[in-house]
Amino acid sequence: MRSTSRSSWIEIDDSALRLNLSWLRRIVHPALLCAVVKANAYGHSAKIVAQIAQDSGAAMVAVATTEEGIELRDAGITLPILLLSEPERDGVEEAAARGFLFSLYSVRTLVELIASWERLLRRYGNLQRPRVHLVVDTGMHRIGCSPREVAELAQLGLEGGIEIEGLASHFAVADGGEEGKQATLEQIRRFEVARAQLAAVGVAPKLVHIANSAGAIAYPASRYDMVRCGMAMYGYSPSEHIFAPGLKPILTLKAKVAHVQRLNSGEAVSYGLKRPLMAPSTIATLPIGYADGVPRMLFDRGGEVLFGGQRAPIAGTVTMDQLMIDLGDHSARVGDEVVLLGRQGQESVPATEWAELCHTTVYEILTRLGPRLARSVVSGVPEEARDSGVRG
Repeated sequence: MRSTSRSSWIEIDDSALRLNLSWLRRIVHPALLCAVVKANAYGHSAKIVAQIAQDSGAAMVAVATTEEGIELRDAGITLPILLLSEPERDGVEEAAARGFLFSLYSVRTLVELIASWERLLRRYGNLQRPRVHLVVDTGMHRIGCSPREVAELAQLGLEGGIEIEGLASHFAVADGGEEGKQATLEQIRRFEVARAQLAAVGVAPKLVHIANSAGAIAYPASRYDMVRCGMAMYGYSPSEHIFAPGLKPILTLKAKVAHVQRLNSGEAVSYGLKRPLMAPSTIATLPIGYADGVPRMLFDRGGEVLFGGQRAPIAGTVTMDQLMIDLGDHSARVGDEVVLLGRQGQESVPATEWAELCHTTVYEILTRLGPRLARSVVSGVPEEARDSGVRG
């Protein structure tokens, strides 16, 4: 159940999430699925999404930081947890003690991991060896060792008692359609070079993975043993170039009307009084603003919400904690439900719409949804079965 003093919240449709997971697992089979739940599951709720992914057959979850991994362990997630980048030096030992899988690409962190494991052995006795996924930079140039360095890193790890469980990399433009095809194929070629370097020294990681959502869908040759899916799991295609008909957005952002007033034509609303009303109108205030992740510029860019299954424009500048909507000749009452992102009746406002209006990506829109918004799970109740909210 939702627990908050503010009437603005996020609903996660578990049936849609399970559908997305099922579709992804089916198209990538026999590769395993790693559910990427970093950044609070792209703003959705890492605890909720990881639990549903665990129940739906995901093989692993991936996070950005040790703290994110600890949160999931404490919430009862038992799947292997992969850290997508090396932890800070003072966090290596705790990550090792908790059995997290390391993405590893530097001698510095490897040496610290070996030392940490030796300390843990002296303190606790028999422990499972740390498992690492060596990360190779194949062209993204964010993290990773070079393909020619990977064998040396693997040998150093083996000498220190570390298990080389995986080999990984990350695509830069797999979502770029034909324009990104050559660069993506070149990344796969470089990845194969790194794999061959490991094979030459007798190392054959059991989990080889490079594909993100875009790679998993558009480049079957990149699926290898496992794919790491983030955005596709949340129901959005990674880009307009990726055809993904089996996906359904799982997030709905809602708020209840907190205040209603009737204004005359010529009146203007919110900071700046930017756009006087062309006719008398019902103005409703919602308890949600840019501090919750609603872009401040939405008003200037023509942003709309859903009330009673119909679109209604934002009536003035989005403020920190509140925004106003123009309901025209419709009446409204305090407590009426408004959808900012998601579906209501036959209409929908997808996160991609906000992204296009604000000249950004759906990734940024979703991950900016703030912690004041309570997250709860719903089970795909048909919209037509709900109260429409329209009152004249």
